[in-house]
Amino acid sequence: MSTKYISEKDENLIITFDYNPVIISLIKCFVGRKFNPADKSWSVPKIHMQDVLKTLIPLGFEMDESIREYYNKNYAVKDILKEKVERMKEGRFKQCELDLFEKTGLPLREFQKKGVGFMCVTKSALLADDVGLGKSLQTLATVLINNSQKTLIVCPSSVKLSWQDEINKWLKNQNINVISGNKKERTELWKKESVYYIANYECVLRDFDNIKKIKFNYIICDEAIKIANPRTQISKTIKKLQAEHKYCLTGTPLTNSIHDCWSLMDFCQPGLLGTFWQFCERYCEKDRWGNIVAYKNIQELKEILSKYMLRRTKEEVLSELPEKSYETRYVEFSGKEKEIYKAVKEELVNELKEIDIKTNYLSNALVKLVRLKQLTCSLNLLTEHKISSKLDTLKELLTDIMIDDKKCLIFTQFATMAKILKEELKEYSPLLITGETDIAERNENIHKFQENDVNKILILTSATNEGVNLQRASYIIHYDNPWSLGKMIQREGRAYRIGQKNNVIIFQLIVKDTVDEYVLKILNKKQKMADSILGDSERINKVKISKADINKLLK
Repeated sequence: MSTKYISEKDENLIITFDYNPVIISLIKCFVGRKFNPADKSWSVPKIHMQDVLKTLIPLGFEMDESIREYYNKNYAVKDILKEKVERMKEGRFKQCELDLFEKTGLPLREFQKKGVGFMCVTKSALLADDVGLGKSLQTLATVLINNSQKTLIVCPSSVKLSWQDEINKWLKNQNINVISGNKKERTELWKKESVYYIANYECVLRDFDNIKKIKFNYIICDEAIKIANPRTQISKTIKKLQAEHKYCLTGTPLTNSIHDCWSLMDFCQPGLLGTFWQFCERYCEKDRWGNIVAYKNIQELKEILSKYMLRRTKEEVLSELPEKSYETRYVEFSGKEKEIYKAVKEELVNELKEIDIKTNYLSNALVKLVRLKQLTCSLNLLTEHKISSKLDTLKELLTDIMIDDKKCLIFTQFATMAKILKEELKEYSPLLITGETDIAERNENIHKFQENDVNKILILTSATNEGVNLQRASYIIHYDNPWSLGKMIQREGRAYRIGQKNNVIIFQLIVKDTVDEYVLKILNKKQKMADSILGDSERINKVKISKADINKLLK
């Protein structure tokens, strides 16, 4: 065997050679490279084969015949995948491809056909279409075209039955297995032969030993932001599952930082962006203490992602969708509210001084700031006083907008506040869905809101805004804002989606000179960050709550 040789093992290329500092410097440029000191070899994810072979073949490296065949077939002349992806994104379909779309029998719009074509070509990818553009329908079409015999759909528990309904609606007579029940019942369900297995993320974590024995053709991660944090056990477990094809579905691929993209791609295309630390080194700028302060090489990252990520916004593809507009209503605290808010804020400052030197300062601070957010909603959440200037403003707003057959969604983070709203807004026959609402009642309330003219308002907590279609709503009111931009987008996507016939007006209720205004500022920063990654800005600032931010807020 040559002293310069490239072989393959699992999903990696193994590079061996006699010590040569020039070759080592070249290999260090490969994304995802790792050195094995035991046999002094280097490994590079197979997904980067083109770069490896183009660099090393001219230096006299020999290789396994299987690698040479793969290279000649896929890369020797041009990047076939890139050309196919671009063709699909542009909708330049061949007649045989159009025939496949037709044979599915699914009502695919033109932009959805492009999405299906993209998924079929990439084999494993991130479909990041805006909320409400039919990612589930595109996924089912892809699975159907490729005649999958076993597909695992992993999603939040609140969406499991929605997926079952979607499959039953579009694909008749399919064998569907919704995983639920106690440990023994779930074990038996995993043993059943099915075409579709539907399970929530926590179930996959608990039942990993049962799932790892099943050979899936497809694994679909819906609401994939659930695995955006690579440090969570759910994310680590999901990535251990094996399948021929893996897809992430999310309307919010970036909610807090570009690390979200790394984790999603690490599931779909392991090694594409290197290890987590290599990714940070390439795309993050740090200060002298190691804190990430900005991002860099954003254009390069966009180009890499473009081959395996497809994102379209409603404005791009749905010219028939009604308009969406925003309005912020500012609220003035009453004297009593100002007094109590100031007292609680001072109390928080004193509490935080005691933990100032601890490493968990930020987590403690953010938990304690929830008290201030609750006070902006209603004093009744923390005290015996039933005073809420924000609730009074909400009532005035509803008097103005709730005319004719108009309907409204009201979102709040707090289940207790949701119950107060239901009691206070009785005249509109409000419906309520919180994390405590069981699935049967949840589906019943959704049906009532969509179908009848009696229930004008649906009140929801952030824990329940996934997988819900509520196109009857003409108004969306954020009674309070979450810290997460992704949750904001999910909220609004419940009504502003395919099937919406009315213009949608979105209101935010903000109490002046309080934590409300600060949360709004944070969300605006996060929006700019997301636009930069999904748009075309070269450099963006890191959006992260810091100790300085907390101190500024409390001052």
